[in-house]
Amino acid sequence: MKTRRSGPRFLGLRDGDGDLEKAGVAILPLPYERTSSYVQGSFRGPAAVLDASSQLEEYDEELEVEIYRACNGIATLEPMRFLTETAPEAIGKIREAVQGLLDMGKFVVCLGGEHTTSLGPLRAFHARHGDALSVLHLDAHRDLRDSYLGDPYSHASVMARALEFIPSLVQVGIRSHSREEVRFGGAGNVKPYYAHLIKTGKMPDWEERVLGDLREKVYITIDSDFFDPSIIPSVGTPEPGGFSWYETTGLLRRVCEEKTVVGFDLCEFTPIEGVHHPDFTLARLIYKLIGYVCMNP
Repeated sequence: MKTRRSGPRFLGLRDGDGDLEKAGVAILPLPYERTSSYVQGSFRGPAAVLDASSQLEEYDEELEVEIYRACNGIATLEPMRFLTETAPEAIGKIREAVQGLLDMGKFVVCLGGEHTTSLGPLRAFHARHGDALSVLHLDAHRDLRDSYLGDPYSHASVMARALEFIPSLVQVGIRSHSREEVRFGGAGNVKPYYAHLIKTGKMPDWEERVLGDLREKVYITIDSDFFDPSIIPSVGTPEPGGFSWYETTGLLRRVCEEKTVVGFDLCEFTPIEGVHHPDFTLARLIYKLIGYVCMNP
């Protein structure tokens, strides 16, 4: 597996700091999009975030380190290519790539694409960690429809497919779902946390509850519409009432401090031409989360 020879790399890192053999972190771009149902363009998300990342300060004022040095470098892989693959074929292809990086001892960060791409790393991480694994799903939507528009691998069905093999799903930020998805209440292996309860102060201990529902090892999947559209407007299905920067980073820092985060992905970012702050904000979120992980091994 080769690091990128051309195009944007995270932070613009090259030479030793961006070399896959030496780096502790590997970023895998997954520009896959087949089922976007409203605004399209999530396949352009990975490149936009990587391009914006070159403008980040390497030093983090909160953690007081240059994060890329703390994790021994960040390598950016060639974006995977998806041409005629069916969704199951693309998922299998992604799983193999992630598994190869895990076998190299890398901390893997995936950049989608639509949320369907998350099934690839989820399968790889579940194969490695089994029932010790929880998935922390930050999203405006539950993505638990058995199928959407006749497609069981729709972005709106990704967590329904994930529940076929993952043992624990904790969903935070939910503020829109279908009647069908009501059947997944708060019992069993699915725990939803609704934005209207958190944001109105009706659940002041929501972070403690979330942490209590997570198992020891955690994989984090972040849909960009978890944020409020005033912060990240560039999403396929924007929903009002989303989360702010410090609410998000506060939760992520606690999860990294109190659990073992084994990997994460960011998806469903649909860049808007001429609007640059969302690209930069998500690039900084990725860098910040890498820092939280590296400072809490």
